[in-house]
Amino acid sequence: MLERFVPFRLLEVEGLEKAVKGLPADLMIEVCQGFVAALQSSFDPNSKLPKLTDRQMQMAMKASAFLSACAKIGLEALIDEATGYQYVRAEDALQVKLRAFIADELRAWEKTFPDELWAEFGRLTGWKGSLKSRPKWWGKLVIEMIYDTLDPDVAEYLKSNKPPPGVRWHRQLTENLGVRALVSRCFEVVGMAKDCTDMRQLREKVARHYGRRMVQFTLSLPMPDAK
Repeated sequence: MLERFVPFRLLEVEGLEKAVKGLPADLMIEVCQGFVAALQSSFDPNSKLPKLTDRQMQMAMKASAFLSACAKIGLEALIDEATGYQYVRAEDALQVKLRAFIADELRAWEKTFPDELWAEFGRLTGWKGSLKSRPKWWGKLVIEMIYDTLDPDVAEYLKSNKPPPGVRWHRQLTENLGVRALVSRCFEVVGMAKDCTDMRQLREKVARHYGRRMVQFTLSLPMPDAK
């Protein structure tokens, strides 16, 4: 997948009792950059390259988070070296910070659902307005097709413990579930939506795929004025 984005050059690792192959640090960065470039290409409508699979998309997101975290850690290391702090900090201090930065960067993917999801919802429901002012009842679709398919207990907790205004529901998910499952599930639903012509078809497809029953919605509409 990455041949077009990064030149590979695996090197033999010397000084070990067993034969292994390793990546030099600069190549690791190039590999991550290749994943990010492939991710951007997947969302470019003019790109002739193949789209990433769901699994590859998860890897690309993590690669992006890793690159950002490495940049922060690298800057801190340079500052520590310039100030002499490198001699007094704990040996694993940078590793601890790297893990923390990666967690922060991955959470950034959860700040909003992908625009592709809202675009598909708009297409399948015939919504003509701005996606930024989307109908509130789409929230029920999100619960049905995203949260309920992740874990019923998580979805029930979110419905029973609504966050204050301005705090998005999916930021209350645990780190593991939020990062590994939520983003992936959004893109899975987007992929299924591509072949659907209306929202009911998508809901049925999602229900079948994840072994669930489709929820029956009840909408209250204002009665027309009597003439």
